[in-house]
Amino acid sequence: MLKTITSVLSIFLLCLTSCSSEYKYQVDEQDHGVTIHQDSTLISVEVVNESIIHVHKIKVGSKATTIPDYVTVLEPQNIAWDFTETEDRVTISTENVMVFVNSDGTIEYQTKDNQPLLAETNENTFIRANATDEHSVSQAFVAGDEALYGLGQFQSGIMNWKNVPIRLQQYNQEIAIPFLVSTKGYGIYWHNYSLTDFNNPENEIEFETVEEVVEENKQEQVVPVNGEKENVAAYATKEAKQKNIRETTFTPAKTGEYTFLALSDHKGRMRGNISVSIDGDPVINYETIWMPRRYSGKKYLEAGKTYKVVFQNTGAKILGKVFYNEPDFNKTVFSSIKGNAIDYYFVYGENPGTVIANYQDLTGKAPMFSKKSYGFWQCRERYHNQEELLENAREMRDRDIPVDNIVQDWFYWPKGTKGPEWDRAKYPDPDAMVKELTKLNLNLMVSVWPEVKNKALEEKYGLTKIESSNYVDIYDKKVSDQFYRALSDSMFHKGVKSIWLDGTEPEGVNDTSVGTAVGPYKEVQNPYSLLVTKTMYDGRRKEFPMERVFNLTRSAYAGQQRYGATSWSGDVEASWEQFSEQIAAGLNFTMAGVPYWTHDIGGFFRDSKSINTKFDNQYTNPEYIELLTRWFQFGTFSPIFRIHGYVSETEVWRYGKEFENTARKFIDLRYQLMPYIYSQAWQITNNSRQLMTPLAYHYPNDKNTWGIKDQLFFGESLMLGFVTEYEQRKKEMYFPKGVWYNFWTGDKIQGGKTVNVKAELEETPIFVKEGTILPLGPKVQYANQLTKEALKVLIYPGKDAEFVLYLDDGESYNYEEGTYSEVVFSYSEKEKILTVKKGKGDYFDFSISPIDLDVYIAGGDGQVKLHTFLGEELKVKF
Repeated sequence: MLKTITSVLSIFLLCLTSCSSEYKYQVDEQDHGVTIHQDSTLISVEVVNESIIHVHKIKVGSKATTIPDYVTVLEPQNIAWDFTETEDRVTISTENVMVFVNSDGTIEYQTKDNQPLLAETNENTFIRANATDEHSVSQAFVAGDEALYGLGQFQSGIMNWKNVPIRLQQYNQEIAIPFLVSTKGYGIYWHNYSLTDFNNPENEIEFETVEEVVEENKQEQVVPVNGEKENVAAYATKEAKQKNIRETTFTPAKTGEYTFLALSDHKGRMRGNISVSIDGDPVINYETIWMPRRYSGKKYLEAGKTYKVVFQNTGAKILGKVFYNEPDFNKTVFSSIKGNAIDYYFVYGENPGTVIANYQDLTGKAPMFSKKSYGFWQCRERYHNQEELLENAREMRDRDIPVDNIVQDWFYWPKGTKGPEWDRAKYPDPDAMVKELTKLNLNLMVSVWPEVKNKALEEKYGLTKIESSNYVDIYDKKVSDQFYRALSDSMFHKGVKSIWLDGTEPEGVNDTSVGTAVGPYKEVQNPYSLLVTKTMYDGRRKEFPMERVFNLTRSAYAGQQRYGATSWSGDVEASWEQFSEQIAAGLNFTMAGVPYWTHDIGGFFRDSKSINTKFDNQYTNPEYIELLTRWFQFGTFSPIFRIHGYVSETEVWRYGKEFENTARKFIDLRYQLMPYIYSQAWQITNNSRQLMTPLAYHYPNDKNTWGIKDQLFFGESLMLGFVTEYEQRKKEMYFPKGVWYNFWTGDKIQGGKTVNVKAELEETPIFVKEGTILPLGPKVQYANQLTKEALKVLIYPGKDAEFVLYLDDGESYNYEEGTYSEVVFSYSEKEKILTVKKGKGDYFDFSISPIDLDVYIAGGDGQVKLHTFLGEELKVKF
């Protein structure tokens, strides 16, 4: 029967109706779905809209959770949907999807034309009441011929998560976002805030225990800076060369790709290599200073062949274990340690982009950042005092190095505390400091932890902490409001524009059994960062309503995109391997529905003076400088462009003239691309598009793209390849079908194949797909610098093309009220005509503020068409 709500009376009657006509179990109908009494379980299927289905399963007699829903913002919509039933199946269908609830309790999803999308399986699906079990709830789905992306940010270098076991837990360098996107056209948001295992492995590799080396780790002598103890350096240790190394042999029963998970330390941080190798090939290799507890890897193995497996976890307090899933695992499983209900959302979309857009309808859209936020961020650990920061800011301007933002990292606070408060011995006049930076057209960002070690501030603002930690109880609304007030008083009221929210995992809650304002910490552990960013966004928007919020944070969670925050990949190490891992980490992060992400260009731990023995001196070591160069190129085409490094002076002129020249070239290119980037940012906010995506986002049906982790799309039209090996001057790239133009030369490549392309050190491969209109601005020193130079418009022919240029004031939220302007560029391949016309919005009066255009055809005869757009339709014939 067609479900159309027509009156208050019909709604009331519908809510009271119970249907038992055909289906073997009792079915209760509600306004937006049904509840099925499936033996001892209540299965609720709620129609949120045409593309989103909410499934909730709970044991009869269990109480619903009292923990707030921090993630979803979309209420069920009053849409038409159909409900039918047979003895063995209940069917719910919307305009876009069909949902089948089978008599065994499993649920299947199909498109309206009967194409299968997703199906539950009862294998590995349960709700347990026994508190001693490792997991309380688990839901499994059948994994088909598909690739799976999202889930957050991990340092494994894995691009496609199908069959891969992962622990979804927040760490420095790892971010858990329980949202998954499939190339088949669906997404799953797993609505559980506790630690969650994805594809919990089914098998274990047994090792014989060997004698451990009884060499005591000794602390390296770290010279304090001005009497301060550098916290990071406290974890630098001289390690035993051999410890916890075990070997065995493994003979697989099946041929195919095996996925592995190593379980290591379970009692705090450690230092030391975590590695699993098979016949000498590293499957898992993790050696940075902060360690999670579980590590993922994969490798193709042949049935019947015997392999040598070596497992090492040097810095761990336990020997650890190695688990695996076989090639035919073919399940997608979410298993959480706490909770009394299975709770997830199915999100349909014709392609990954549409899935993510629909998911953002459910969890919130990303607001615009200020235009300056898309420029270059100068950051290092750290500027030690007010004059040092200003001296480097002035020198950036004196050297004509484009930059919009400068960052003050930690230890600006009084000795013995941990912010947010200025040490007036080192920063005597923060107001004057910010005032000078403003005159230099620079915004200041300052790092702040939600971890408070300042008794005076704690008492002044009433900052209650989570027991067993120094982290504020951000789940308490009064505490969160006061935390914002403390930051605003010390930072925003002095002109600071952004807060660097460090340590938002948080890793420092030693006893996870303690309570919070809303319930046990174990049940709300993962979304801590979400609440911190909400606190800062809500507070700043209310107090400074005309200034867009931009904050940086080390963690994230589902829905965080709506709170004006960018996440970065944590304290990564300078190595070719970890640089390579950043690309896959960032791409899966954006595929988890959060569009803004960044990383420490050059790595955080850079050389022997910054706890990285790979390089003796970052300023002179040729291999490090080459790594920095390649990393800088990747940073240029990341959503947020930011350099950083521990115990480092990261200004680009400190690494030699050759690097400085290349860095200038790419900074200039970033600013020339600002019209393209800022217009794409509008598409993120307005249409839930992405700025940085894997190839599978655009080509989900091309299986050749599924595992690519060293190429990406920047916006809709630019495809990048990145060199991740030392002294490599060519790059193997896959080109999807179509024609691709080399950005540097204009040469064309016919797609549908893999090509070895040039990749000299001063360039990274950039290709533009046919049917592109690419706007390029002039070289400027900061994003909102006024210039009389023309806008270059490059047309890459072969197909019809369109580009919407977005213009606003670059700073306020007036765009939400329609105060902006669009200029629509359209190219007809058949007629060889470019049409320029006014789009939505009236922010610009083009008759008073015209736009000069230099129009080119890529690969053409070099002729430039000079025109001025005055608001009336303009046609340019080629």
